[in-house]
Amino acid sequence: MARIAILLDDRCHPKECQWECQAYCPPVRMGQECILEGPLGKPIISETLCIGCGICVHKCPFDAIKILNTPEADPNEIVHRYGYNGFRLYRMPIPPPQGISGLLGPNGTGKTTALRLLAGREVPNLGDYAAGGSWPKVLEHYRGTALRAHFERVAKGELRTVLKPQYVDRLSEEPISVREYVERGGPRAAAVLEEVGLTARADRKLSDLSGGELQLVAIAGTIAADADLYLIDEPSSYLDIVHRLQVARVLRRLGETKSVLVVEHDLGLLDYLADQAHLLYGEPAAFGVITHPIPMRTAINTYLTGYLKDENVRFRPEAVRFVSHPPKPTTRLNVLVTFPALEKEYPAFHLGVGVGSVAKGETVGIVGPNATGKTTFVKMLAGVEAPTVGGVAPGVTVSYKPQYLKATQAASLRERAGALSGDPSFDGKLFERELVPGLHLDGILDVALTDLSGGELQRAAVALALARPATLYLLDEPSAYLDADERMSMARLIRRQVERQAVSALVVDHDVYLLDLACDALMVFRADAPDGSRGRGDGPFPMREGMNRLLSTVGITFRRDAETLRPRINREGSALDREQRAAGEYYYEAP
Repeated sequence: MARIAILLDDRCHPKECQWECQAYCPPVRMGQECILEGPLGKPIISETLCIGCGICVHKCPFDAIKILNTPEADPNEIVHRYGYNGFRLYRMPIPPPQGISGLLGPNGTGKTTALRLLAGREVPNLGDYAAGGSWPKVLEHYRGTALRAHFERVAKGELRTVLKPQYVDRLSEEPISVREYVERGGPRAAAVLEEVGLTARADRKLSDLSGGELQLVAIAGTIAADADLYLIDEPSSYLDIVHRLQVARVLRRLGETKSVLVVEHDLGLLDYLADQAHLLYGEPAAFGVITHPIPMRTAINTYLTGYLKDENVRFRPEAVRFVSHPPKPTTRLNVLVTFPALEKEYPAFHLGVGVGSVAKGETVGIVGPNATGKTTFVKMLAGVEAPTVGGVAPGVTVSYKPQYLKATQAASLRERAGALSGDPSFDGKLFERELVPGLHLDGILDVALTDLSGGELQRAAVALALARPATLYLLDEPSAYLDADERMSMARLIRRQVERQAVSALVVDHDVYLLDLACDALMVFRADAPDGSRGRGDGPFPMREGMNRLLSTVGITFRRDAETLRPRINREGSALDREQRAAGEYYYEAP
């Protein structure tokens, strides 16, 4: 076994603690220099002298230390390392000469680092963080491999690479128009704007765009470039299911002639997009290991089961299992929440929602394209927006998690929960026993909310919402910023909590896997006017009927994987696709 000591630099505040890590370390107390003060005033932990007791991990008031016992790592496989006690990446993905490969793994295991190294934005240091990266060393290290040829072309400037940024919201800071940004990418700007549906917004300023529109701009600017290798980092963020499929079709056409590498957490979309995938496993913010390429279907099934046969590595304690959940018998449905027909009138938009009801223990998904009124409907039920026509039935208590989150308090999640613990509208025991472990919040309980990442803040917000006793839980896009593991964990937790407490939930989301795991029924929203000035929502419908209504408008069909029962998008024009379209069955349940 190898021991890895990780110091999370952003969490370590040595001027605000008593250096408990050093004071309580057994080797230090025996006179060994296991934990020393580094040149930046922060601890340096010797992995050689560390005995793996874990005392420093528990004593650190900021949860800034990780001590991991891992299978013996081959030092020849380390690709990049950030400092002595920093993150390290093992192995590299191999870009295909042509076609699309995927990168699939938890956040913080090195996917974006791998893309930057392949693009030449950083030079691999092969573990020698002090000396830094050197192309001659890299070329010598990969001599006789396919990566040698790749890095040699990168080093000489012969390989044209383009990297789509992960955080597209930063584009809004640039004072230029959509057309100007895409034209910077390359000569295909006009054609690409048409492909991604941005022609009508080409002259709008980036600062005036929504998150989904900025994502489309980033993708358009990337594929407009004339490159040999396209590195696409999380193309589905902020996009609804319609635009996700539109982007997927554009990328598939690109992959017919070019080499494309995609990082994506929407498993259904990645399955449709890529021909093969590299899996990543490890410990977030500590280390990541990249597997050899695996055919796409096998890659996702392996990711769900959590066991790599070729390497004899188990990276998930238990397999993720999908089930074929037929509609619950009507005799078992006890209606808990009923809402009348609702309407909301804005100057440029009108929303109409039909009469509906939600039963005890039932989770209902809300699906449909963006700008059709899903969030407006949820806000009306939450009391944030007053409906123009209709109203929510009295006696319904609501707990609401909004779509957009912004931490305004410097308090930690533990302090926030503690402040609410005396409030009868907050269940502190449920928060501690079920929600913190279920959403993997243990490591960030003492981190200030303002210092949390987007995914951490999302999980914290969902936990606080579910800890409030309510009749109806309203969760608007709970999968935003989450990786595939976190999305599936959240889906199962939401379903379990709703059934156990005999309450109801409405979940707005675009991830088909999350909806399939969490929901019993669906409400379907659509544009009710060609110019997008009217939206319409109906339901809830049984899962199969709701998905059929949605997918018939998107123009894709799903089947269930024979091994895992997960939903899979059929290739357009395949025999099964044609058969399901002819039968009007766009979403098949397993027999």
